[in-house]
Amino acid sequence: MNFQQLQCFVTVSETLNFSTAAKRLHLSQPAVSKNIKQLETELSFELFRRSQHEVSLTAAGLEFSKQMANVLILTEQAIIDSREISEQEKASLKIGYTNAMIENKLLPKLLASARHQLANVRLSLRSFDLSTGLSNLQRGVFDLILTTRDTIGANPEVEFVPLHQGHFNVILPIGHRLSDHQILTFSDLENLQLIFFNPLQAPPESAALQNTFIQAPGILHYQTADTVNTAINMVQGGAGLAILPSFAVDTEVSKVTAIPLDYPVVLDYGVAYLRSRTSPSLVAVVKLIETLMGKI
Repeated sequence: MNFQQLQCFVTVSETLNFSTAAKRLHLSQPAVSKNIKQLETELSFELFRRSQHEVSLTAAGLEFSKQMANVLILTEQAIIDSREISEQEKASLKIGYTNAMIENKLLPKLLASARHQLANVRLSLRSFDLSTGLSNLQRGVFDLILTTRDTIGANPEVEFVPLHQGHFNVILPIGHRLSDHQILTFSDLENLQLIFFNPLQAPPESAALQNTFIQAPGILHYQTADTVNTAINMVQGGAGLAILPSFAVDTEVSKVTAIPLDYPVVLDYGVAYLRSRTSPSLVAVVKLIETLMGKI
């Protein structure tokens, strides 16, 4: 005796019609008939009288239906209750990200892999402002964030796991006169319109680079953008040249050109989390991220 057999019996006993029962159960009529026949064989008594024109319950079938209808209701409720408990037992982890190009490649793979490899972990994603990652981590808004080491600094509360190293690129419109350079220097960019991050939102290394430009001799023209996507859109529209981390821009998708800037700073990109909130589930997610990053 199995659950589907009982479902078929209770539904046929309610409708007294095999065709109607099959539609309600989303089964074929032969499948319903087979389940009823198997159940009758196991019980060693008939449940229904069948004729060409009608179906009716036998006396034994009527008594069985009185008992089984309640059993079926209790069983379905038990399944619902147990599923809710199972969902509650899943570890829920909130991941913060900044919409960098490297994250657009990583996060879909992370969600897909976690469904199969970390069935007891539920992941949720939310983007954050470049300047708020650490504070959101400390306030519990996120369990871990994808960020650069400079935004964390030498903070003893935070564990930073490096995933990728990058550098600063100059982002130009396709066909710009500097597009054929292998590398660009500060002097190459003199008197050109530049696009910087808003100083209130720029990560420390970006802010330091921007200050280097501002303090350098020569005439400087610049305007600011609040996000990477805004900076790219401004470049595409001919508003200027942006200076962004190499892992922030996919030139093929964005239809721009990226050329390394001659600037001796290495940018460490990785995942950060509070040491005090380390858990087996969090460690498992970090290890999965490390594995996936090795394939990007």
